[in-house]
Parts: sequence; C-alpha cells; structure tokens
Amino acid sequence: MAARTIKTRTRFFLAVEGESEQSLVRWLQMLSEDGLSVHLDSYVLGGGGYKSMLENAVREHKKRAKSKGTYEDRFLIVDGDRANGQDWSIEKLREEAAKHDFKVVVQNPNHEGLLYRMTPGKEYDIPSASTAQTKLRTFWPTYQKPANAQKLNAHFKLEDLTRLAGVDPDLDNLLRQIGLL
Repeated sequence: MAARTIKTRTRFFLAVEGESEQSLVRWLQMLSEDGLSVHLDSYVLGGGGYKSMLENAVREHKKRAKSKGTYEDRFLIVDGDRANGQDWSIEKLREEAAKHDFKVVVQNPNHEGLLYRMTPGKEYDIPSASTAQTKLRTFWPTYQKPANAQKLNAHFKLEDLTRLAGVDPDLDNLLRQIGLL
C-alpha cells in the first residue's frame, strides 16, 4: 500500500483589531476550505492606536514564527476610523508596516461598514463610522457585534466579498494572497 501524501497548508499570519475581525478571518478560513490548502492564523490585538497595534503584531508574529514556522505572508486588519485623533495616519501605518513586511487591510470606515458594503449594490457607499452599524442593520436587522463566522456565513456569500474586493484594493489584495480570488 502506497503512503498517503498530505499537502502542506500555506500559512498566513493575520493580526486583527478585535473579535469582529477574528470572526471575519474564521469565515475566510471556512470559505477557503473548499479547495484551498491554507491556514489563516489570527491574533487579536485588542485595539489601541495604530502604532501600538503594529508593535504588538510584529512581536506576536516573531513569537509564533519561532514556535510554529514561517508564514507565506502577514496582514494587519484595522478599522479606518481609528485614524481620527490617533497617533498615526493610515499612510504612516502602511509605511511602518511595510518595514516589517506587513500588509495593511483597512476596513472602511470600520468593521460594520465593511459588512454593510458587502450588501449587493452598497459596495461604493462608505457610511460614516457613526452610522455604519445602523445602515448595516437595515439589511441585517439581527446583527449583533461581534457576529461569529457561522453568522457571517449564513448572511453573506463569497460573491459578496469578491464584489466588494472589486472596489476595495486592501480586501482585493488579501483575498488574492490567500487564494480566494
């Protein structure tokens, strides 16, 4: 009897702002299980300013790379509205993240805004951060923060993500890198 070959999964490190983003990563993992051999290793940063989140992400990536091996790529997923009154602008975050080989994925204006924009016909409508959750609830009345991966999967499809990726370069880059596009 021949030995069975097990395909090695391509590993990605995703440092995420909070539990909502972690659920998004788990949903992406669920979507990728249909034919892709990837592992999305997420780490919840717990908020903070862009500078502290990047520092935390770099530290955790180094720690995990030592114990778990190398990653194909690494991402930092943050809300765009954090730039208001914070330590760094989004441009500064991207510049500093690139020095550590992190790709930044900005949710505009925030996580609820990203989900709202996945609704058919709303991909170009970027609500204000203060109205994003209200607008999302017009299409998803039972939305509760944070929605887990199963709830995201029940409400959205891969085509909703790919439609938004067509107008969101950060999301497009993430989905391409992990193989969903």
